Amino acid sequence: MHKTAEADHPVNQLRRILLLALGSLALLSGVAHADPLCPRPLRLAYSMLPPLYYQDEQGEGRGIEVDLAQALSHRTGCTFLPTYESRIRLWAAFDASQVDISLSGVATAERERFAVFLPYLHLRNVLLLRNAARSPAPASPNPMNDPETTLAVTRGFHYGPFWEPWISQVQSRGLVSQVAEEGDAVRLVAIGRADTTIVREIAWSYYASQYSDRPLRKLDVGATAGVMSVVLSRKTLDPAVHKAIAKALSEMKADGSLLRILQKHLPAELADKVIDGGQ
Repeated sequence: MHKTAEADHPVNQLRRILLLALGSLALLSGVAHADPLCPRPLRLAYSMLPPLYYQDEQGEGRGIEVDLAQALSHRTGCTFLPTYESRIRLWAAFDASQVDISLSGVATAERERFAVFLPYLHLRNVLLLRNAARSPAPASPNPMNDPETTLAVTRGFHYGPFWEPWISQVQSRGLVSQVAEEGDAVRLVAIGRADTTIVREIAWSYYASQYSDRPLRKLDVGATAGVMSVVLSRKTLDPAVHKAIAKALSEMKADGSLLRILQKHLPAELADKVIDGGQ
């Protein structure tokens, strides 16, 4: 009886009301501080595309995309859940609503059906070859003019209008090997299983260092630059998320943050050249 009377005392009743009120305020405060833009982590798909993304000796992700993801997360308040997809699988995953964002994609009419593209890099492709000349000697110093050239390409890559007709010609002669990753294509060239492959100019230094015991060389054949973009799902992300990430990327271009990330991972002469200046 004593405890019941004590519990029913007006002072204690007031205390309970105040505690409940404070608890409700704390809950509301927590909701107010939850990020309304991205209420869940966004599924971010990486692909092995050095120096955009690669893994160090400990298996940790490194590269331009990793630093860019951290910066976009900081500026938007969105968190990213890293996943890994091969290039051929990436676009199917976007279409199936299994991926929210990628930080390296080339726009095509088909891909724009299910994704929004935010350009941030100008990239040129070059040919990568072995130093050792093929025996017998090729008919032309430019492999694109040699009908016997063998070529390794990566499934799921869109190399651009400069390259696609030539790839189709080589394929019609049965001289194209298709692989899952760009690094596999480079390896085929390094071990003599293919004469050449197409790589992004910014990747040249990475692959040259990986195969220092099998000297490779690059050949600039005058290809026009393409555009690399941040890719956002139309199916799983609200337009407000598209707008916020586009704004953050634009601000990074304007304040030099994007350039600093590029300078960290690219030779000095390339960083200024490849940044997309559009706001």
